[in-house]
Amino acid sequence: MLPERMAGCLLAGAVGDALGAPIEFLSIQGIRQRYGPAGLTSYAPAYGRTGGAITDDTQMTLFTLEGLLLAGPEGDQVEAVRQAYLRWLETQGGPPAEPAGRLLGIADLHSLRAPGNTCLSALRATVAGGPTGTVADPINDSKGCGGVMRAAPAGFVSGDLRRAFALCSEIAALTHGHPSGYLPAGVLAAVVSQVLYARTLRCRMRWKPPRPS
Repeated sequence: MLPERMAGCLLAGAVGDALGAPIEFLSIQGIRQRYGPAGLTSYAPAYGRTGGAITDDTQMTLFTLEGLLLAGPEGDQVEAVRQAYLRWLETQGGPPAEPAGRLLGIADLHSLRAPGNTCLSALRATVAGGPTGTVADPINDSKGCGGVMRAAPAGFVSGDLRRAFALCSEIAALTHGHPSGYLPAGVLAAVVSQVLYARTLRCRMRWKPPRPS
């Protein structure tokens, strides 16, 4: 059951990415002008395909998973993912990365899909001999979504939500140094972990309606 849930998570993420690809850079007004009041409700042309075009988000999600698999439970998972991201950088025109991984042999993963500038610049800085980004020593001050978009595989590692949260926060901090960049990634990985391992999700926050003025 667990492998099927993992595969379903990856597939659902890829489908959602492909569905949203045509509108990634549009405002809500632009979406409605192009697709009508209901917005986008089915696949539309993107990257030369009518539907199902892989995105940079999906690419990086798969490279995250590859790094975690190669590290195994006893390895340095964050460093293994960093190396996997350098292989992804190679698919985007970056320098050859070592060690090579199996994903490099998949042609679609070499497609350019408007990769995020923050991910590219942070990884290029690492290749150039700069520091590796961590939560304790941020590589930049980016609050972007590039960390959370690839977070799901970190939730596969453990049913312990604290471990999933901490691991994915560090993975996201490889490229996004602001707490608003890496903490949401940790939260998503923790949620994926709890759903995947059939834990109970509890929300301790209580919403209070605003007082009438």
